[in-house]
Amino acid sequence: MMQVSQSGKAQTLAPPSDRARKVWIDFARGIGVILVVYGHVLGGLVRADLFPQGALASWMDYTLYTFHMPLFFFLAGLNVQHSLRRGPKPFLFSKGWTIAYPYVLWSLVQGGIIMLLSRDANIPIYPSDLAAIWYRPIGQFWFLYALMICHVLAVLLPNRTAMIAVAAIGLAAFMLLPVRPDLSLTLHHLPFYVVGLYATRSVMAWQPRGGTGWTTLMLIALAFAAAVALGGNISGMDALGLASLPACVLGIAGVVVVCKLLAEARHRWLAAVGLMSMTIYVLHILAGSGIRIVMLKLHVPPLPWVYLLAGTAAGVMLPMLAHAVLQRLNLLAPLGLAPLPSRQPASAVPFGEVAASD
Repeated sequence: MMQVSQSGKAQTLAPPSDRARKVWIDFARGIGVILVVYGHVLGGLVRADLFPQGALASWMDYTLYTFHMPLFFFLAGLNVQHSLRRGPKPFLFSKGWTIAYPYVLWSLVQGGIIMLLSRDANIPIYPSDLAAIWYRPIGQFWFLYALMICHVLAVLLPNRTAMIAVAAIGLAAFMLLPVRPDLSLTLHHLPFYVVGLYATRSVMAWQPRGGTGWTTLMLIALAFAAAVALGGNISGMDALGLASLPACVLGIAGVVVVCKLLAEARHRWLAAVGLMSMTIYVLHILAGSGIRIVMLKLHVPPLPWVYLLAGTAAGVMLPMLAHAVLQRLNLLAPLGLAPLPSRQPASAVPFGEVAASD
């Protein structure tokens, strides 16, 4: 943007910082990763018979899974056009370091620890599972595998029409699959990545204001509740089914609106969660499951909500503590939790993404 100075010379004004423009994305990642932790802790407690496997657990699980992972693919797509300006090779190199490398490293770390603690694990891991991570992701790491595929497609298919067609065909194919292995989840989530990819300018520029914004949020929340109730009954509680797509879209829209309405000064903690979301993501299973095991060994009474809240808090806060320690030791980058020092000052990688300036 140009401005004429008092001397009559044209000056270039610095654009708003990436941080100022994208703080709402940090909020959204923060909300999203808290929901991820909550959902995984809930599932672990249900499998361990520490939370009743009834209607409440089913509806909570269904509601979360309609939108919380598509939300991350949508947010990831918003950053792609900016990152691609440096060229396809630097783009793929950065994604390889912040997505592919952590996928392999933390799959092996988490899988190895679960193997050692197999007696206390809900879902055991075997050496054959670790050997197959190249084509069969384990646990929550399907997300990094799928996201890397999306980024590769963004490079291989720069044509907008072709990319949209692939996403639409993939979603249709996913809906027809009789069995859905984790890797097939890429087909379901690619359309949300594509929406973020091509709607970046509109999404970033739109800003709800005051009472109108909160009214919009309320209407979206009511529509989301109705879509969840209807979609859950029609789909048989299939959060990835066709009937669940309206709830998915409304859930994402609601998170975007609320995050754009939040004041940064009052919610810095949520932005911090978003900035550390990659570390939370790779460590939350170990932290959340670990606190459950410790509580059981200490004979804490099996009160469902106590275990759920404790597991969620531990799944968020312990990885954040680990992140702070690793940052002081300059170990974030070697562990795939920050870009390489030569490319970016030491900082967090929010949930599988390179830093904003990359």
